Amino acid sequence: MNTTWPLSGITLVCTECKSGLYEADDCLICENCGLEYAREEGLASMLIDRPVAEKLAEGLAQKEVVIGMFDSINRSLEEKRLSRFSTFINWGYAPKNEQPGSLKGINQSSIRLLREIIGGLDVSGKDILEIGCGRGGNVSELCKSYGTGSVVGIDLTPSNIQFCQRNNRYEQAYYCIGDAEQLPVQTESCDIVLNIESSHLYPHIELFFAETYRVLKPGGTFLYADIMSASDVPRYEEQWQRLGFRTALIRDITGNVLQSGDDALDSRLHALEGSFEGEGQVWEWLEAPGTQNHTDMVTGRRVFKIVHLVKDASGAEGEPSHG
Repeated sequence: MNTTWPLSGITLVCTECKSGLYEADDCLICENCGLEYAREEGLASMLIDRPVAEKLAEGLAQKEVVIGMFDSINRSLEEKRLSRFSTFINWGYAPKNEQPGSLKGINQSSIRLLREIIGGLDVSGKDILEIGCGRGGNVSELCKSYGTGSVVGIDLTPSNIQFCQRNNRYEQAYYCIGDAEQLPVQTESCDIVLNIESSHLYPHIELFFAETYRVLKPGGTFLYADIMSASDVPRYEEQWQRLGFRTALIRDITGNVLQSGDDALDSRLHALEGSFEGEGQVWEWLEAPGTQNHTDMVTGRRVFKIVHLVKDASGAEGEPSHG
């Protein structure tokens, strides 16, 4: 039988051929191509050793670096006994008209970022797929505060998903080890796809955009927020339009995330100390003041955008709202 997350309309499928799966003792098996996916502690790893295209193979080394980086961060958080409190790894959002540090409490700037990304969209009762769910902070907040029907979190790094399974358990939440460029998700099964501060690490972002379009239902919404080169924005907009997305919102929040990152710099430095080979690498990862990436954000070479893209049932095109 097909393997489905019980309370979700989102269906887990074979990464390679997108066919249904059936359960064996210690693995899931594709009913069409016979590909097997090992399971450990109830979690299936939907990563495959033979990429479906030569282009994907070119990005494998970069993906291994990303996995190693997050493994190191997770170990550091465990050693400092900060792990269970550190459910977000992102810039966060700080309102410009409030004093620095006004968002009190653990993870509040990251929760505020999620709220800004959702905006006025009604997500209650919806089946949501978060691609690049990290340590599960967004999944947890969606389940606790938004009345979602279900939330499925997918991440490339096994240690991230293992943390989520141990610490962010909700009746309507599910987790899976998977690749954003090869989603193990049934076509047109998601009401909403969420991706926050993750896609800049993907070797082939155009494949991720195409996969997101594939898994969304007609009329579904892609909630996308990330840092990007300002020069890449027109190219991304062209890719979205070519896929068939209607751009409902584009909003620049670069100043807000810079303020949030600067406000939390000391605590983030402490949390990540020892995660990288040298102190300079920690500063680069955090894009702290004085690094080239931080300077590029201040000068406008790099921007942080919130984007709402709709998979329009009619295929009609619309003019974006810029904020």
